[in-house]
Amino acid sequence: MGYTHYWWRPREIDIGTFLAIKHDFLKLVPPLQKAGVTLAGPWGVAAPVIRNDVIAFNGPIDCGHSPGYELSIPWPAPEAGGVFAQDDPVVGTWPAGNLVITRTCDGDCSYESFVFERSYTPHHWEEPDEEGRFFSFCKTAFRPYDLAVTAFLLIAKRHLKDSIQVATDGEDAHWFDARLLCHMELGYGLSFAVKNGYLLENTRKRGNAGWISTN
Repeated sequence: MGYTHYWWRPREIDIGTFLAIKHDFLKLVPPLQKAGVTLAGPWGVAAPVIRNDVIAFNGPIDCGHSPGYELSIPWPAPEAGGVFAQDDPVVGTWPAGNLVITRTCDGDCSYESFVFERSYTPHHWEEPDEEGRFFSFCKTAFRPYDLAVTAFLLIAKRHLKDSIQVATDGEDAHWFDARLLCHMELGYGLSFAVKNGYLLENTRKRGNAGWISTN
């Protein structure tokens, strides 16, 4: 239980495509830092792992934030966005915990590890879907590194197209920051939207096309 993003990806991603994803994500690291999103390794310590075979990160455990409030299974309010955009981020409750108005933490910016490998090694019990894709997810609890996760998934969707399906617990508004960041730094992003829980790209050109859906 908790705010989560999901994806179904091919077992193997060709090296050229993976390097393009890595290249675009690396360009986002400095503006993410400027926006208040510090990335750590997948266990919340050391540096993020950004290699030719895997990209893995988390928020830092020792982030230095002392907000003076407690968070219990946070979930973004409908209009939530930004990073530490309000001094008191808790604006209500949902059945399992707190509603928050912005990405925030309670003194620990880490949550679940985000891991995206070029070659995915399934567990013995895992089976691909009908498209040959394998399921993964990352529960971010709307911590600051949620912005990096959503931006990365947008980049992956841009490069992998129908080969990857991205779903989310969030609404379209909760992905606006990632779309804008990618648009400003990479030149794409605003053509994406969350519809019925899935990240889709509007391919409309001269009125002849529409939304790509991999459902």
